[in-house]
Amino acid sequence: MRREVLVSGEPGHAVSVLLQDTLHARRALGHDLADDEDDLENTAGASPFVTGEDVAGWFNDNREQILATAQEAVTNGDPDTAARLLARIWAVIPASTDAAWCDALRDCGRRLKASLPNSRTMATVFRRSAALFLERGDHRIAETEGMRELAIWRRLDDPDGHVSALNALARTFQARGRLNRVIDCASRRLAVDVRHGRTIEVAHDLRHLGVVMLQANRPDTAVDYLTRARDAFDELPQTTAQQHADVRILLGRSLWLSGSPSSARRQFSGALQFVVDVDEDEADRIRELLDTPLDGVLPPINHETTG
Repeated sequence: MRREVLVSGEPGHAVSVLLQDTLHARRALGHDLADDEDDLENTAGASPFVTGEDVAGWFNDNREQILATAQEAVTNGDPDTAARLLARIWAVIPASTDAAWCDALRDCGRRLKASLPNSRTMATVFRRSAALFLERGDHRIAETEGMRELAIWRRLDDPDGHVSALNALARTFQARGRLNRVIDCASRRLAVDVRHGRTIEVAHDLRHLGVVMLQANRPDTAVDYLTRARDAFDELPQTTAQQHADVRILLGRSLWLSGSPSSARRQFSGALQFVVDVDEDEADRIRELLDTPLDGVLPPINHETTG
């Protein structure tokens, strides 16, 4: 089903129609609409979209009108409403959209940020624009947009938003092969959580830093962070047996790569004690580590870097 964007009449009405259409589009694309839940009940009429192909067809047919409506909203409309519109548009743009169109919409956000320096909605605008540019392979622009989002959360001193922005920015740096900046994001994430007294998050941050250091071939530094992570998890009453084992496996791998296989085996043995009666598959994987000769190579085990 195709639907044209309203381009005649009052500009404010065109914005209202586009806000509704982009909300319908997000629903058709299967997005989590928690951030738009206040508008869900006020969305008029049946959705004009059934599938993602419907959304792509609507967008490609109307993209010039969509851009013009966004530009008008930013230039002459209410800034908060314009920010909501930009956030929704970025969420439904096909990745194949040409660079000139994306750059023009990105300019809307650049102009609007001066009016809304502490807007959570503008943070969403920059997060979504960064995600699209990252998907397109435009890593430099994705990094710039991610830095703009980060600046907002830093000013708000919101730890959840701040950490989430750092994680998103780290993915962009990872894609660019800038591992030193990934480490910087991880260190700043730890600093945020320490400053806000978030003990559970600090334990995960220390683990995350240890894994990043392993990726950077810095096992000695990984040992330091993972030792702190192990101790932090040990102090948390809600830590699961699998989490206790996981951090000890990572610490053991770091020790092994640092040239201390005997110390590594002690960590593996400790990990096995935590899961031997509760997770047979994990116990078998740890036994593989323990069976590795002292001069051998440890079998690979996947561990998510986010911790």
